[in-house]
Amino acid sequence: MKKILSLLFILLVLSPLRAQNDAEQTLLQPFHSISSQDILSYAAELSSDKYRGRLSGSPEYLEAAKWVAGNLADWGIEPVGDDGTFFQWFPCPYTDVKTAGAVILYGKDEDGNVISKQYRFPDEYFPASNSDSGDVTAKVVYVGHGVSALELGYDDYKNIDVTGKIVLMDTDVPAGSKDEDYASWVPYCYHQYKLNNAVKHGAAGMLYINNLANPNTCFNEGFIYAHVGKEVAADLFFGTGRDHKTVKEEIARERKPCSLELNKTVTIKAETEHHPETRGCNVAGLVRGSDPTLKNEVIIVGGHLDGQGYLGEVLPGALDNGSGCADMLGAAKALAQSAVRPRRSILFLFIGGEECGLFGSQQYTAHPLFPAEKTVCYFNLDMVGTGSGLGVYGVKSFPVIERCFQEANDRYIHRPFRTSPSRAAGVGRPRSDGVIFQKAGYRSFSFGTFYQQGEERIPMFYHHPLDRINTLNPEIMEDVAKLMYLGLLDMANQDSLFPQDT
Repeated sequence: MKKILSLLFILLVLSPLRAQNDAEQTLLQPFHSISSQDILSYAAELSSDKYRGRLSGSPEYLEAAKWVAGNLADWGIEPVGDDGTFFQWFPCPYTDVKTAGAVILYGKDEDGNVISKQYRFPDEYFPASNSDSGDVTAKVVYVGHGVSALELGYDDYKNIDVTGKIVLMDTDVPAGSKDEDYASWVPYCYHQYKLNNAVKHGAAGMLYINNLANPNTCFNEGFIYAHVGKEVAADLFFGTGRDHKTVKEEIARERKPCSLELNKTVTIKAETEHHPETRGCNVAGLVRGSDPTLKNEVIIVGGHLDGQGYLGEVLPGALDNGSGCADMLGAAKALAQSAVRPRRSILFLFIGGEECGLFGSQQYTAHPLFPAEKTVCYFNLDMVGTGSGLGVYGVKSFPVIERCFQEANDRYIHRPFRTSPSRAAGVGRPRSDGVIFQKAGYRSFSFGTFYQQGEERIPMFYHHPLDRINTLNPEIMEDVAKLMYLGLLDMANQDSLFPQDT
């Protein structure tokens, strides 16, 4: 009898432990299937030359979107875009840049002979993503930030004639983001405003002191422009008795324009073809929840799929944002194939048009695929492919959600880990899809990575042809996907995520 009782006792103790161990193994099987090799292969595919930098609106972007949708379909993820497809469409004109064009400065030597200096792409200039095709040669005029804010008593074009000339212009505005009146200046921060204002004042071309690829601009027929670095600005100011850095600081300090003739002649050449009627798209795939009630609640995970395109050279966009999309694909595959089903639904949203002006996130928030009131939150991934630590930012204000990711890392991943409180969206120009969702009323968080103090950093090439897969850390990308898999699944299976609201 004692032996029978002892055996029963052992069975009573061990059976739950065995069941618990079996459940954990079921949970961890897809977790262990997430591999750095697979995730790096996704990033390599997206940043390959055949997609030509994934410029939203272009045929190559659509091919990249189809490749993502094909993977989602293969993994059994449900299409929830327009008309039962994976795609949510929106207008997205684009300009096909054929070559790097040219920026040439003309001057005179000591004997009065005309000499020229041709600048180097991409070190000293970038062709504009939305210039018209052609060339312009003209005198250059510096117009500060290119702002005509008459209600603020400020106009960079006052008392200076730019008709038929090339304007040299700084980004942003004289006010800083910490100034009390900054909100009044925000409408003048947008690149599109600055371009249109230069055209309105009769300029024939523009040199924008912002030396990187930037599709977040606009097309004006007949208007030729390029992006230049500080070296070009310094050359243009040479001989005027002023220097660019000092003049820019004076404008900010005095809040007064300091526009001036630079007495230099420049040629800008561009070879482009504008396509005004094209469309971009988001790619939307759903891992549908299993609970009869909770499946109607949706957790959105998003990252922008588009890149900066081709500017005489492909801009691969491996870190920005092939990395975030590759991480999402790794997590989506694991969740789709997991025997542990989420009770809530999880939407993977590969967003188009981010680089062009946040078009895809604006499309989604204006025309949501699931009711906003049933959307738990939005997680953003952008440039999540380097470093050694993991972060989930904004969740500290929501203890249940924070705990889901903290415990996943503590128990299974063991990376340095950070969270932060949720913060209100600033008054400035929105610069990420996450801000668009936040301004639309969604709880908005983000996944990120970081370097620890003193750690050797991989060089980062932002909006540059050298943003290639050799700058990525596949191991941290694997762990981002693993953190998403465990944390999102835990979130999806909680009875309540916001007990403080009840």
